[in-house]
Amino acid sequence: MSAAIAVSFVVRPANADTPDPWDGNWHGSITPYAWLPGVKATTRFSLPSGSQVVTKSNKDILNNLSGAFMLEGILRKGRWGLYGDVDWVDFTNQKGRITSIGGDRIGAGADLNTRWGLKGGMVTLAGLYTIGHSSQGYVDLLLGMRYLWTKGNLNWNFGLTGNGGRVDIQDSGHLHNQMHVTDAIIGVRGHWTPFPDRHWYMPYYIDVGTGDSDSTYQLTAGVGYAFHWGDIALVYRQIKYRQDDNSKFLRDIELDGPAINFTWNF
Repeated sequence: MSAAIAVSFVVRPANADTPDPWDGNWHGSITPYAWLPGVKATTRFSLPSGSQVVTKSNKDILNNLSGAFMLEGILRKGRWGLYGDVDWVDFTNQKGRITSIGGDRIGAGADLNTRWGLKGGMVTLAGLYTIGHSSQGYVDLLLGMRYLWTKGNLNWNFGLTGNGGRVDIQDSGHLHNQMHVTDAIIGVRGHWTPFPDRHWYMPYYIDVGTGDSDSTYQLTAGVGYAFHWGDIALVYRQIKYRQDDNSKFLRDIELDGPAINFTWNF
């Protein structure tokens, strides 16, 4: 998956002609961005017999990103505002490894030929409150929710004779599964600059949450440059989910990689 949540930044005034976002009037920004994450995931697929297939991927699947859509926005009046982020990613034809079938761990000597795909969407919605701002930057407190939808499929073609005999799976086949997760989140976002002209700055974002998942977090940090119309930022972004319930399709997933953001202020 991905896809996908970088950060949109309300820019502090770069010159006298730039409106003050905290002047009490309505202000906002919109940020399309490109995020190129690697994905590390552990997934479970159910067999007709009732047992499970557990697979694990590594992060070396960036070349198989089939599609993505990413957009973020801010709307604020004074210190109060709304934050939103939407991500959709589609990875196909990934190489993977089956780690266990029906509770039996698969040894390294097994002849494996597996391919899997993962696609999904993520939506973050939160209210925000500016707890501090100055000529060197600002800090927003966020409180809201994040929704994750994932859908995966697994194709395999292999021969297995170890692990005490034949395991409970055909030599070739196809499985699919999906999951929906909603979590409450709390976090902070903003930017800081040590430079007098305030053009160069360092954006940041962090949140943590729980709910349908046991834990989730998002981290973003990087460097940006502010213009009178908006800004451009290069950041590194990481998102992680974890679920310990053995019945869940997605046990854990981690997406991390660079992103470039283009923000327009209005």
